[in-house]
Amino acid sequence: MTLILETESHGEVESGFFSTFTQFARLGEHTFATRHLCELIQHLAKNPRLHRTQILSYDLDKFWQRQEDYAQEILQIISEAEQSYLPELHRLDMKRQLERQQGEISIEDDINLYNDGKMIPIRILSDEKFITLGDYKVAALHFGRMAVYFARGGFLGWSDGQKPEFAKPTIDAIKNSRRELYREIRKEYFL
Repeated sequence: MTLILETESHGEVESGFFSTFTQFARLGEHTFATRHLCELIQHLAKNPRLHRTQILSYDLDKFWQRQEDYAQEILQIISEAEQSYLPELHRLDMKRQLERQQGEISIEDDINLYNDGKMIPIRILSDEKFITLGDYKVAALHFGRMAVYFARGGFLGWSDGQKPEFAKPTIDAIKNSRRELYREIRKEYFL
C-alpha cells in the first residue's frame, strides 16, 4: 500500500509500494529497486561520518511498468494453479513462486537498470535533522519511518514470514546505528 511521506520541500508525496508489488519503491517522482534503497539505508546507518552519497533512480514510468508486469505474472501463476490436475501440489508451487518475488527485482531488471536509471544525490544535512534525496528534503523522523516501512515490507508486511535477505539487516542497522539521523526512529520503534 502507498505510504504518504511528509517532505519539507514538496509537502505530502506518494511513496512506498503499490499493493503487494514490493520489488520497486517510489519516492515522489523517483523509483528505486527496494533492495538498493534498503542497502542505502544500511550504508548510512553504518557510516555515521558519511554525509553525501548517491543512489540509482528510475523514472516513475518504470515503477508502473514493472507493477503491471508483476500483476500479469501473478494472474498467470493463479491461472496455472487453477488448471492443474494436482491442485494441492500446484498451490504449494504457486506459494513458493509468489514468495520468491517479494522485494527482489528480476535478473533481467538488475542488468537493465543501469541503462535506464540515473544517479541522484543523497545528502544528510550537518545537524542530521534532514536528508535530501534528489529534490526531496525529508525530516529525519519521516525518513526513518519510510526506512522501517521498506524494511518491513510495507503496511502488509512480507507474506508468510518470507523476508528478502536485505530486510533484517536493514532493521538491525537502524536499531544499532548511533547516527543522529536515526535517533528519533529508534526511540519510536525500538526503545
